[in-house]
Amino acid sequence: MQQKSGNQYDTIIKDLFADGTQDLINYFSHIPATVVNDLQIEFPQVETRVSDLVVEAKSEHGPLAVHLEFQSRNDREMPYRMLRYALEIHKTYRLPVYQMVIYFGQQEINMAGQLHYRLGTENLLDYRYRLIDVGKITYEELKNSPHQQLRSLLPLVERDRRKREGETFLRRCAEDIVNSDLDLDTKKTVLLRAEMFAGLVYEQEIIDLIFREVEKMFNIEESAGYQRIYEKGLKKGIEQGMEKGMEKGMEKGMEKGRQESLADVAIKFLSKKFRKLPRELVARIKEQDTYVLQQVIDNIFDINDLSELEDYLQ
Repeated sequence: MQQKSGNQYDTIIKDLFADGTQDLINYFSHIPATVVNDLQIEFPQVETRVSDLVVEAKSEHGPLAVHLEFQSRNDREMPYRMLRYALEIHKTYRLPVYQMVIYFGQQEINMAGQLHYRLGTENLLDYRYRLIDVGKITYEELKNSPHQQLRSLLPLVERDRRKREGETFLRRCAEDIVNSDLDLDTKKTVLLRAEMFAGLVYEQEIIDLIFREVEKMFNIEESAGYQRIYEKGLKKGIEQGMEKGMEKGMEKGMEKGRQESLADVAIKFLSKKFRKLPRELVARIKEQDTYVLQQVIDNIFDINDLSELEDYLQ
């Protein structure tokens, strides 16, 4: 299997699932909850990261903050990081914090999900969070889940079976997404995510072979005016853009770095699709905030004329 940079995947997973937080919570958590709104949280006392999803939700236990951490590598320091995150979120919002680490890695999970010690009768620490290994989820369990958009994770489930069946397993993943009850546009989005997640555990040649067939089936190139995602730069653009955002965020502040990285990615995508962008339009894109830029990137397949950009730009 090919080796991918874990940091690059960790930084894009948040954006891949930014519109699917509700499904993630209801599928993976032990506390069904309804997302109320996103929570803005910075971690001034911990390492700078951009892969966290923190939302306010309501449940049978009352209001709470839900923190999802995506991880593609084993990290022995994870319990300490998660505890610091929990304290910062609770300090900021005064809400109980439900935390989950969702592990997508190729290797078996080897991380602790708790910290515990007791010194006498008054000094003790008993801290835990939910730790999910996607590679241990069964294929049928995820396929038959009512949260069909999570089928994008199918290439990562059943680690042993996936390694044993190889190309056959990935082909089945693509076919089951195609044959799902999702509407056409959602299928395209789920297929894109599945292709990117497959990059964590499959050779690029196998990914190209299977997903090229799917793209032809959906006539994506003609309908979207867009060339092959991996070959023509979508994956490369996201990785480079997010990596650049991390570097700049360390120097100028994460929000500024993220805005600049998303602007670069949006310009790359639009340039690939329309070949040439007017300088005035490039300048406007660079002035947009992160929300607008993310909307442009998420809807790249639906923007078929530069004039349609006006529906997104401020």
